[in-house]
Amino acid sequence: MNREAATSMMFSLYVTLGVFMLLAIRNPPESRSLIAFTAWSSLAHAVVMGTQAMRNMVGRGELTGVSVLVVIGVTLIALAPAKPAC
Repeated sequence: MNREAATSMMFSLYVTLGVFMLLAIRNPPESRSLIAFTAWSSLAHAVVMGTQAMRNMVGRGELTGVSVLVVIGVTLIALAPAKPAC
């Protein structure tokens, strides 16, 4: 797969996820699972990208993206609504 195809694929996934996250703003407690998925998938993506950059599978410039994904993931986890009491 060439770099442009991979970039297009990731862009389409993140734009779609972004639209749903914007919809989740209306009622964050009901969207806890979407917020958690976004946070943890961002962290997982950062781990994969970071590992690839450190093993010289991709350019070291990708570490900037790793930093952004870590910030997004940690911020979403920190700001996620608390689990409702049963």
